[in-house]
Amino acid sequence: MKLTSLLVIALLVVLGSSTAVFAQGSFTLGFTSSADEGEYCNFEQIQYGPGSENNFYMQGIDNIQAACFSPNQATVEGVKVSITPGDGSLVSGPAYGYADNIYDAFSGGFTGFQWFVLTQTRPSTRLKKYGWAGYAGFSGEEFLGNYGYLTATLPTGPTHKPILAGTSASAGKNSQIKTIK
Repeated sequence: MKLTSLLVIALLVVLGSSTAVFAQGSFTLGFTSSADEGEYCNFEQIQYGPGSENNFYMQGIDNIQAACFSPNQATVEGVKVSITPGDGSLVSGPAYGYADNIYDAFSGGFTGFQWFVLTQTRPSTRLKKYGWAGYAGFSGEEFLGNYGYLTATLPTGPTHKPILAGTSASAGKNSQIKTIK
């Protein structure tokens, strides 16, 4: 075998190994408001993998290009969490918590704002059992920025709910609902 053939094979093995980490499963869900009156233009596309026995690690994108028409895409990375009702979160049960660079992606540069999301892995089926909650942060302060239900219909699909102005994180930049200390 030629050296170039061996290099190509080695490269394919490395690339195959890195993508296999998150090859266990995936979900794509849209964000609706807490009153379920419409859907935000962004949606999550998540892959989770066998980082441990229970698919602990996840990564993906917060799609802001398809229906929000952003020139950039937001990336997300996080871990599986288990939230009890006693924790005081609007989202409970098994979920994923992830960091999202949506503010920087929209601005095309560093903003100093952070967006952290707790999300279920399936569409919401019961009222008052929210599927996602987003927390905004700036200068060491954290706020519950927005929350709502998850839907399998996407803002890019033919049967989507009415599209709300902005993204699920839009309200978070102006929110001061609950300061977390």
